[in-house]
Amino acid sequence: MVIVAACGERAGEVVEVLKEFPELEDPKTGRSLMERTIIICNTSSMPVAAREASCYTAVTLAEYYRQMGLDVLLLADSTSRWAQAMREMSGRLEEIPGEEAFPAYLESTIAAFYERAGVVRLNDGTKASITIGGTVSPAGGNFEEPVTQATLKVVGAFHGLARERSDARKYPAIHPVDSWSKYKGVVDMDLVNRARAILIRSTEVGQMMKVVGEEGTSSEDYITYQKGELLDAVYLQQNSFDPIDEACSPERQRKEFGRLYDALTRTYDITDKREIRAFFNQLRQEFLDWHGCEFETPEFEAQEKKISDFYMAKVVE
Repeated sequence: MVIVAACGERAGEVVEVLKEFPELEDPKTGRSLMERTIIICNTSSMPVAAREASCYTAVTLAEYYRQMGLDVLLLADSTSRWAQAMREMSGRLEEIPGEEAFPAYLESTIAAFYERAGVVRLNDGTKASITIGGTVSPAGGNFEEPVTQATLKVVGAFHGLARERSDARKYPAIHPVDSWSKYKGVVDMDLVNRARAILIRSTEVGQMMKVVGEEGTSSEDYITYQKGELLDAVYLQQNSFDPIDEACSPERQRKEFGRLYDALTRTYDITDKREIRAFFNQLRQEFLDWHGCEFETPEFEAQEKKISDFYMAKVVE
């Protein structure tokens, strides 16, 4: 089951959801996605009390279907507007305000909401679950405001959207350095952390280059910068319009990450910045072409060998 709680959304956005969802094809069943979707519409023009109740209504429905043995995905958009409704209700009840006039019990209320997610074992021995994905929309993108901070204390993962990535047309526009997860992925976490360290260092060099320019950067730092750009372009982004690249199996993800990690950790015998740029641009394109190949086909294996031969030709022996 999928439950969408449109909490405090604009009326136009809710109408758009109601129109588009019935037309979406369910990848599991091939039928309309609306057949297993519940949408709780609560626009910003509705009463404040209704906005506060909408998230509770959604999670109660989710628990009902979980007790029936189903796996439920609850999407709450936006918990910030839900918290604003709580602030208005608290003010009218003349309760003692906390930070930024939010009620003093804001953190415990948000924690209690997310704690209703999880996996349970039912009396008949079967397992069922609720997964909650809540969006936070802080004013001005300020992650230090109370709702965001209260949410970050209890959730298991955080995907921070970045306007600069969206403006650069990097999709999904999730900032890879600001985002984090407490869950284990399908790839070895030690390798992920090492790749993340390369990405962080690449970001630092990129910031430095904005000040001193490309000519003021050493060849070693420039290669590090290009490695981070390669990781970003070929692993952290995907083409949702490509029938192959739109979804990636865990086996393929491990395979492609292993090849990319090998390329990232090699030392290259290139010093000229123009040559460095041309090398990594070509390597990026080879990886993108690899994404368009069917997994475990002769074409897939041939493209992997082409990638390996290409970057190994520049590796310091």
